[in-house]
Amino acid sequence: MQAFSSIFARIIWVMSFIVIPTYTHAQTFTNTTAGVIDDSTFCAGGTNANGNGVINDLERTFSVSGLTAVTDLNVGLVAAHTWRGDMDVRLESPLGTEVQLIVSDTSGAGNHDNYNIELSDENLEDVNTGSHATANDTNPPYYEFSVRPDNALSAFDGEDPNGTWTLKICDDYTGEIGNFIQGELTFAGTGADLSLSLTANTEFPTTGDTVTLTLTAFSEGPLNSTPTAQLNLPAGANFVSSSGDGSYNSSSGVWSIGSGFAPGTPRSRIIVISLPATGSFPINAEIFSSNRTDQDSTPNNAVTTEDDYSELTLIVQPSSVAPALNCPATDRFELAFTAPGTTNGWTSGSFAESYSAFDPVSASNIDLNFALSGDTGFLGAVGGVNSPVSQTTYTGGISPAEHSVAIAADFDTTNQFVTMGIDVGTTGIGVEALQFTIFDVDLGGWTDRIEFRGFLDGVYVSPLLTPSAQNYVSGNEIIGQTGNAGQTSSAGNVTVTFNEPIDRVEWDYGNDASAGPNPDFQIISMHTVNMCGRRKADLEAIKTVEVYDPNALGLYMTPGNEVIYKIIVTNSATATATAEDVDISDTLPDNLKFVSASTIGFTGGGFGTPNLPATNTDCAVTPCVVRFSGGDVPINTTAEIAVRAIIK
Repeated sequence: MQAFSSIFARIIWVMSFIVIPTYTHAQTFTNTTAGVIDDSTFCAGGTNANGNGVINDLERTFSVSGLTAVTDLNVGLVAAHTWRGDMDVRLESPLGTEVQLIVSDTSGAGNHDNYNIELSDENLEDVNTGSHATANDTNPPYYEFSVRPDNALSAFDGEDPNGTWTLKICDDYTGEIGNFIQGELTFAGTGADLSLSLTANTEFPTTGDTVTLTLTAFSEGPLNSTPTAQLNLPAGANFVSSSGDGSYNSSSGVWSIGSGFAPGTPRSRIIVISLPATGSFPINAEIFSSNRTDQDSTPNNAVTTEDDYSELTLIVQPSSVAPALNCPATDRFELAFTAPGTTNGWTSGSFAESYSAFDPVSASNIDLNFALSGDTGFLGAVGGVNSPVSQTTYTGGISPAEHSVAIAADFDTTNQFVTMGIDVGTTGIGVEALQFTIFDVDLGGWTDRIEFRGFLDGVYVSPLLTPSAQNYVSGNEIIGQTGNAGQTSSAGNVTVTFNEPIDRVEWDYGNDASAGPNPDFQIISMHTVNMCGRRKADLEAIKTVEVYDPNALGLYMTPGNEVIYKIIVTNSATATATAEDVDISDTLPDNLKFVSASTIGFTGGGFGTPNLPATNTDCAVTPCVVRFSGGDVPINTTAEIAVRAIIK
């Protein structure tokens, strides 16, 4: 009940119905058709002066068009009323959703005049509370207070805004009178909501292939815009061509999307590049500039979570043709697996097997010792036989089928794996090169992931991995992709090559994280191990010293005379290989001054690390270190280093 007598104030507003779309800030629709808020618009739940107890709202409509889905909506209201707490204000969307923006408060708390407010969910202060617990001025400029509605406008988010919106106002108490002055709907943003997508025709191109990138810009409006986007290519990428909407500057990477970019009409640009090297190449793109503000992203700020930023990674693959072993055919030999129970067979369920193979270079057998470790408790069966086991069911596309060692696993997590270790020949010598193929590396309810490592005398040796259609290379790992290859298909093969000396190979077999928390049952199989015998150099080095003076003979080792030191290196005729990367270092006695150094007979190489001393360097003051490295000495060849010095 109100605490004092009603005050009747009647102001007659005669204005025509107006709906004004404005583009200065956000997309705004306004209704300024005057109307009376009194007993004729009495709310339900009581009896008005005419004895009626039904809702008889004052309604003002807004015809909205040309917009996309609602993302944010604010409502402006200007009304004169001597007890505004009596007013009940609701908004209904074209789809029939109704939100009660102001709930009437007929108690003393509502005893304030007029509304001159903008209602927004983002405001902290609720309508009629705090600093808004005071009378409002109904004169422009609008709006005097920014407040939060009693119920959230976000109820309209995601709806199609196009159509007729209805603002409904009623008076919840008899005797008071007021007037509607203005209502306004303001839809999201201060300009254009832009987003960007970057895609590629393949994420796994082969070395030397071209890649087609597609940049697509989207606008959700509400306003037209003139934006640009920046494409950031990695080092090593080469621009090939560009086509599509707008224009593209291949030097700066800026795509001028063009003017008049309207909501709901995407624009695209195709950029073709090449990536000549293997490896991982991240690429990103972002809206670079716009003549309109964007409510949920900022151009050129490199914030990856905003919708105007997009990125991808191209993992360039080596050729699908495996490299040949870098040795003469006469040096090659193999370990070919056979049926279980035979010489080169793998016994079902055994975690360690040893074999020997004849090396034509050394004219003797070398041993290959295999051992499986890790999460072996999760290994399963192949064709009803426990793995590991040599078999011919998984063939890698070879016909007629040849034996290979299959490993079946049913891991519970992507953290589990087994490790196959292979010791090859004598530690520190091993073989000159090694190659094998693993079948059926692919993707199903699992994602095969195998990491390969090589070693020579404990020093890491990098593998060369050759993928197939249903796996890809990432560093020293091979990862399954694009479905199940099938047990007799070559589409899941991966060839592993070490084209340098190696005495141990290791590979870890498990799942990529993309397989999910509990990967399915899976099988791979290792085929024949091909090798090259290790050829050896047979080096001998001697050091000589003599007096050096081309103009006089018979001089003695006396101060002031020059001497020449020689280090003579011979790779004997009994060697089986060129001596590669020969490294020789010598420190001169401290009773000398360095003059110069030279070489003959080496192929390649040079002095350095440290650099040669300067001419006339006193070796007692600064140590005179002479180092030559990187040179080769062919079989049955002699090479030498000659150092001239002065006796002090």
